[in-house]
Amino acid sequence: MQPELRLVRYFVAVAEERNITRAAERLHISQPALSAAVRQLEQQLGVDLLDRSDRVLAVTPAGLLLLEQGRALLASADRVFEAVRARDGAAVGRLRLGMTPTARFGLGPALLSASASRASGVMLYPQEDATGALLRDVRAGRLDLAVAFCAPAEVAGVELEPLWEEPAVVHLRSDHPLAARQSLALEELAGETLLVAESVESGGFTARVLELCAERGFRPSTRPDPYPDLGLQAVREGLGVVVYVRSAFPSEVPGSVFVPVAPAVSFPFSLAWRAGARSAALDAVLAVARSLRA
Repeated sequence: MQPELRLVRYFVAVAEERNITRAAERLHISQPALSAAVRQLEQQLGVDLLDRSDRVLAVTPAGLLLLEQGRALLASADRVFEAVRARDGAAVGRLRLGMTPTARFGLGPALLSASASRASGVMLYPQEDATGALLRDVRAGRLDLAVAFCAPAEVAGVELEPLWEEPAVVHLRSDHPLAARQSLALEELAGETLLVAESVESGGFTARVLELCAERGFRPSTRPDPYPDLGLQAVREGLGVVVYVRSAFPSEVPGSVFVPVAPAVSFPFSLAWRAGARSAALDAVLAVARSLRA
């Protein structure tokens, strides 16, 4: 008996999460039903896919093979189904969309709004995470598409496409001596402490800041931002200033000033999807994103 595609999909979720409870929540089914489905798949294949002998759920060698090949099988099936659905109409499907927190107030809402009107047959399920984590999830097939910030030029198993270059601003507390300026050259920050990312998952942003300063002939004093709020609290507390993009912040930020950098420098946003995992739904959303760039 050939296993149902549904059972393969269930197993892939369990193997990726390494936890039945989390996988059940991801699949929106009950934990007992998911456990029974995985055991049914094991019986049909005649192999153990999971090692349940320890407190931590492990995947057997046979399970690892099914995880790798199962992802490809599911991606291929999704492409076939979406192509058939789209044969005589607009693209339809579901996409898991990852979003860098930097796109929270600008690019993210713009993409979701444009997709809702111009790719209405595609349901987007957004989730937010740092760029490093997003790229790993794209490569592993846990995300279909991601909007990344300051991503590496190349990531194995991931297709990357430049989407947008946004001019840099300096985020200062409103009582900072430089807050009244119309623009600031980066080298004028040589005596300031620049807040950079604390997490290695956002290392691309930190590297970009250091690169821009090096191009202006100085190495800044830096401090990892101890807060996960895009520099807002740290700037308020006078821990430093942030070279960032304006769209990363709400339109109104009491107590803050954003001064453009001149000569202008910029930070890149990119689109990321798993290599070889194109579909009609993905192509439709990519087309919407590219139109925003244009």
